[in-house]
Amino acid sequence: MPIRDIEKERAIFAYEKVDEAVQNQGIKQSEYKSYCKKIPSYIQTNGLSATFAFIFSKDNATYTLIYNQVDEWLRERYNDETAINSDRELMKRLIRLDSTKYKKVTIEVLAFFSWLRRFAEGRIVKDN
Repeated sequence: MPIRDIEKERAIFAYEKVDEAVQNQGIKQSEYKSYCKKIPSYIQTNGLSATFAFIFSKDNATYTLIYNQVDEWLRERYNDETAINSDRELMKRLIRLDSTKYKKVTIEVLAFFSWLRRFAEGRIVKDN
């Protein structure tokens, strides 16, 4: 798939997920916006698995939503690669990846967050 098409798919999916967050009454939109900004730096500092282990451990509706959105994107993006999409649980899949696939998924997640962050900044203006 050409790079332009991948970026377009990421953008469309991210827009839908931010829209889902805006419509979700169970989360704080300001938290969602803040987490979309912070998570990429957590990934770069601590690594993908450690960051998602942190998110996984939180009893927080906003973190849970983001965790599920990333999981859904990776399932859609890698639907033909069983090593990345073999287990129902995102954390199990991440910790089982070999280093080459781990790097590939890390780059993909960071690219996805680039779009999430942009749309969250544009769509979420109120502080609730």
